[in-house]
Amino acid sequence: MNRLSRIINTSRRRAREGHLGLWRQLGEMAALYALHGLGPGYYHLAGFWRRDLTWRDKTSQLTEPEFQRRIGRLNPDPYRKLSHNKLAEKAILSLFAIPTPRFLGRLHARVGLDASGRPLRNAFDLARLAREQQVARLVFKPPEGMHGKGVYIPEIEHGPTMTFRDPGGSDARSVQAYCAETLELDKGGDFLVEEYFEQHPVLSALNPTSVNTVRIWVLDRGSKGHQVLLAFLRIGRGGRVVDNIHSGGIAAPIDMDTGRLGAAREIEPDFDLYPRHPEHGAQIEGIELPYWSDVPQLAQHALSVFPELRFAGLDVAIGPSGPVVLELNVHAERTAQAVADCPSKLLLKTE
Repeated sequence: MNRLSRIINTSRRRAREGHLGLWRQLGEMAALYALHGLGPGYYHLAGFWRRDLTWRDKTSQLTEPEFQRRIGRLNPDPYRKLSHNKLAEKAILSLFAIPTPRFLGRLHARVGLDASGRPLRNAFDLARLAREQQVARLVFKPPEGMHGKGVYIPEIEHGPTMTFRDPGGSDARSVQAYCAETLELDKGGDFLVEEYFEQHPVLSALNPTSVNTVRIWVLDRGSKGHQVLLAFLRIGRGGRVVDNIHSGGIAAPIDMDTGRLGAAREIEPDFDLYPRHPEHGAQIEGIELPYWSDVPQLAQHALSVFPELRFAGLDVAIGPSGPVVLELNVHAERTAQAVADCPSKLLLKTE
């Protein structure tokens, strides 16, 4: 009942703002769900209440089963593992000199190695690595995972006794304690270790605690070459270090020609729109992303080096010197088509 009440209240709010009337919205929701499997939450996420959208616009979105079948045809199962494992993905990107955050090693109690081939298996090895590299922050990512889960980005305090402090955390802990309590290294913890990527000041102004990344869909159309389908910017909230929209972040559609941001939106619970950041008021709508023309080119190049993969939603960060690829998502979520107004039934057509 709470979800239903929120949907109705959100529909009333959109009607008061001058969009489609309440009963028109509810009728369309019922029809889209019955005929096309698109639920009321998706209706609001995609902004189907806008008067400028046609019925064809609203029925041109793939349902979840349709989306999964289409992705399955584009990306054969045996080849998806190349991207699903972040170590393998990092190796392929590095092999073709595609810019990524600096790889420092794999932390694992039994087989961990740093980028120079030396052991990276315990707190002593990790402290040595951090000291030699003189990094202010490290990024620990599980080799396989999604939605930013299991990612840790501690601040490093160099001194006679090195300590790690999680952003927003009150206590600095020894490297030994961090490895045991957070990374659970003695319980099978396994992490790709990277240097923290410093984003461009324009991106940092949108939300300074998270690296705010572009999610960009790229499709290999065979003889027609690679094509960028859509893009949006993920922006962190609530002091979190990740920007993922499933971890509380918001998403702003990007104009593909100019790199200009639209108002950000949240996927739950009330599907609010944010011309400005909801916590600290930073302007979002109308901001132009730096190095925008380089982002689609980099994303297309990155997908092209992976054998037999024809589609990916790439995560791209933008720094003071340009964009870098964080990772590929060869099983990207269909919510992107709603955030970016993408008629995916048409765009995901292939030869």
